Amino acid sequence: MKLKYVLIIAACHILSLGPALAADPIRIGVTTILSGPNADRGQSEQYGIELALQKINEAGGVLDRPVEAFYANNAADPATGIAGVKRLLEDVHVSVLIGALATPVTRAVMPIANAAKVPLVIDISAGQEFVDAAGPSGYDYVFKTSPSDGDVAKGMMQWLRTENVQSVAILADDNDFNRANATAMAQAAAAAGIKVLANEVVAKGTTDLAPTLETLRSRSPDRLITLLSTSSGAFFHAYEQSGGKIPLAGRIDFPAALATLSPQFIASGAFDKTAGISVFTPSSSGAQLQEFVRAYREKYGLMPTQRSAFAFEAIQLVADAINRAGSDEPSAIQRTLKASSMNSFLGGNFKMDEHNHAHTSMQIIGIRSGKAVALDNVGG
Repeated sequence: MKLKYVLIIAACHILSLGPALAADPIRIGVTTILSGPNADRGQSEQYGIELALQKINEAGGVLDRPVEAFYANNAADPATGIAGVKRLLEDVHVSVLIGALATPVTRAVMPIANAAKVPLVIDISAGQEFVDAAGPSGYDYVFKTSPSDGDVAKGMMQWLRTENVQSVAILADDNDFNRANATAMAQAAAAAGIKVLANEVVAKGTTDLAPTLETLRSRSPDRLITLLSTSSGAFFHAYEQSGGKIPLAGRIDFPAALATLSPQFIASGAFDKTAGISVFTPSSSGAQLQEFVRAYREKYGLMPTQRSAFAFEAIQLVADAINRAGSDEPSAIQRTLKASSMNSFLGGNFKMDEHNHAHTSMQIIGIRSGKAVALDNVGG
């Protein structure tokens, strides 16, 4: 009798959820990094996805159906990523894919999704190569929603031109991401009429950047473009010791700068001309962005990363496309993604160009009174 009562209560609960949550779910496949040394990156992407799904399903789902994400851990390994995407396509029958976070995996799964004629939304991988390959270049089911290396470099150089910058030197860490950004910055500088006086790579394991910094300073560039990750701390230590004579620009690691530079150095104004470009700044104004930050912190007790923001908006974009299509058929989603015009809380909108790439806004960031603040918007 007790079991029967429990089953009746459970059935009533299911009925109380309404048509949206009682129907067969709309299936979104996600390939991301959920194990290994970069699992935290995949987790931040997953957190953004789950927050978006919570918001969508609480509002009644899409087409009176719940929207559900099905995950395949790619472990940042192409072979694992391919196997996972095939499972999502052939066994789970997802209507759209999102991923793959790791550039080599994204590169590997693009042909799989395109051949299956299921849209692949690249929400995080930044490579310009994915933009160049999409649309008329052959990958018509591949879409890119976050800024590419080319977008970031173009935005940075166009802003520097407004500051009358005539020359730059470039310094990048020796990894795929930063080398690709260095190449994009050099190309964007040339297109903007800015001379590149040096383009140096920090050898892996380098801990003393004073000699490199002195060599670059001797070239007398108007700005030093830094694209650093593992060597950020060592660089800022050397930068303060040098007196900060070259103003910085590029993809600045401001948390590393504030953790390394002394309060006296920052207070002196020696860092005031530093201008980095960011694709997501949690402190930026905008009601939608601040609502996202508030909801994310409330749900996870953490400040969202740019990966979280990109993933959140990618899910919103897919849901919008399915709603406008009136169907979760992959071909219908592909057509409506091409015709998207949804606003982005980052600024701009998700209107796709001929390469299925949206150009949202980015922010120029500087340090004022010891805090990173948005100085200007570019792109979009």
